[in-house]
Amino acid sequence: MKTKKFLIVSAALVVLTAFLILLNFNVHAAAPSAALALQQATPTPFADASEVGSTNGILVMGVVIVLIIISPLIFRKKK
Repeated sequence: MKTKKFLIVSAALVVLTAFLILLNFNVHAAAPSAALALQQATPTPFADASEVGSTNGILVMGVVIVLIIISPLIFRKKK
């Protein structure tokens, strides 16, 4: 029974993922006003806004993601 439920949930996730991927690649015609809004000049960012080559935030986020994924596996009770 558990295997059947797992297969149904997995198939639903695959279908949902495929639908979202296809929806992402569907190109819609843009309105002329939207095209003008996209062509506006963007201001130059400040030179001291961030440190070039700094990956400290990426490292911390990676550690947090790994802990979120690994912690249920470590603390799972065996039956």
